[in-house]
Amino acid sequence: MTAFPPDNAVSMNTREAQDSRCRSIRVLQVTSVYYPELRYGGPPLKIHLLSRGLREAGFSVSVLTFHSEKPWFSGRAVFDGISVQYMPWVGRGFQQWPLRRDLLSAAIDHADIVHCYGLYNLLCPLAAQHARNLKKPYLLEPLGMYRPRVRSILTKKLYNRFFTSWMARHASVIVASSPAEQIDLRPLEANGTMLAVRRNGIDMVSFRNLPRPESFRFSHGLRPNDRIILYLGRISPIKNLEQLIRAFHIAGCRDSVLLLAGPSLEPGYEAKIRALIKSLDLQESVRLIGPLYDQDKLAALAAADLFVLPSLSESFGNAAAEAVAAGVPVLLTDTCGIAAIIHRRAGLALPLGEASIARGLQIMMSPERAQYLHGQQQVLHELAWDEPVQQTAGLYECILRERSNALTGIRV
Repeated sequence: MTAFPPDNAVSMNTREAQDSRCRSIRVLQVTSVYYPELRYGGPPLKIHLLSRGLREAGFSVSVLTFHSEKPWFSGRAVFDGISVQYMPWVGRGFQQWPLRRDLLSAAIDHADIVHCYGLYNLLCPLAAQHARNLKKPYLLEPLGMYRPRVRSILTKKLYNRFFTSWMARHASVIVASSPAEQIDLRPLEANGTMLAVRRNGIDMVSFRNLPRPESFRFSHGLRPNDRIILYLGRISPIKNLEQLIRAFHIAGCRDSVLLLAGPSLEPGYEAKIRALIKSLDLQESVRLIGPLYDQDKLAALAAADLFVLPSLSESFGNAAAEAVAAGVPVLLTDTCGIAAIIHRRAGLALPLGEASIARGLQIMMSPERAQYLHGQQQVLHELAWDEPVQQTAGLYECILRERSNALTGIRV
C-alpha cells in the first residue's frame, strides 16, 4: 500500500520567486502516475520535484492524475504545497480509461498552460484534446517512451500512429530529457513542432546526511568484507537485468554481491530472473531484495561500492544521478541518456553486451576505476534542479508570450 505523506514543504536551492507576471502563470501537470507512487520508477518523483521547483519559482502548479490503488477515487491531496486532483478510472494496469471528464475539463479550464507526461495512456490524449478545445497551449514530454523497445511493440506503434503523432502535431513544444531522446523524437518534428532538451535533476538535500552503511549490511545479512554492486530500479525487461547477471558471472568479481533492488510489476519477468540466477548457481551472490524507498534507499546507496544501470534504454537515468549524489561510482550502458554526463567523470559508460558489462564490472571494482572519477563534483553541480526548473519556466513563459502576441496580432 502506498503511503501518502502529509503536506510538509521541503525547500530547494532554486532561484528567488519570479515577478508578478510569473506568479500569475497557472500550470497543470497531467500524468497517469504521480508522487508518492514511487514503485512506478523515476517519473513520479521527477515530475514532483520539477513541480515543486516551479512552485518555489513563483508558478501556481497543480496536478491531474490517477490513483493506481483506488480507481474510483476522485478526491484531492496536497504534497509539498502542490494540489493533486485524482481522476477515477476503469481498466487494468496502465490501460486506464478516465472517467469524470468534468474534472479534466475544469482543471484545464483553470490552467494557463498544460504539461502532459508519458505515452501509452489515455489520459494525456484526452487532456491534449481538451486543451486544444479550450485554446490552451500544451507541452508533451514522452519520458523516453516514444520508441517501442520491449513488450507490445505493435500496440505501441499503433498508439504512436493514432495518438502520439496527433498530440505532437498540436503541441507547442515536445520535451526530451537528453540529446539521445531528442534523436529518438526527431520524426515528430516533421510537422514543425519544436523539440527542446531539458534534462532531469536530483534533490541534493536528500543526500547530505546518508545513513551509516553498517545498518544496511546488517539488515541484509552481508559480511563486512562483501563488496556491494547495487542496482536500483524496476525489475523489468527494459532494465536488461539478464545481461547484467550473466556479466556478473563472467566478471568473477571476488567477494562481491550483486543486489537487485526494486519493485516487480511483472511477476513473469521476476520468475525468469530467479531461474537465471539459479541456473548459474549464483543464489548466494545475486539477490533480489525488493523495493527500497526513502531512508532504505539512501542506506543502500551509502553501503554500495558500485552502482549499475544496464538498461536497454533510458531517456535520462535518475537512479544513476542519485548514485552520483551519494558518492557512489557508476557503471552504466551508453544507451542511458545520462551516460555522456557521467562517462569518465563519475563512472564508466559502455556499450550493451555481456562481455562489455563484464569488463566494466572488472574495471570499476578495481583500483583502475580511480581514473574515471575525477569529475564527480562537477557532475553533481550539473545535476542540480536549478537549471531544469529555469529552463522549464522559460519554455512556459515563451509559449504564453508567443500565444499572447499571436492573439493580439503582434509578430515575434
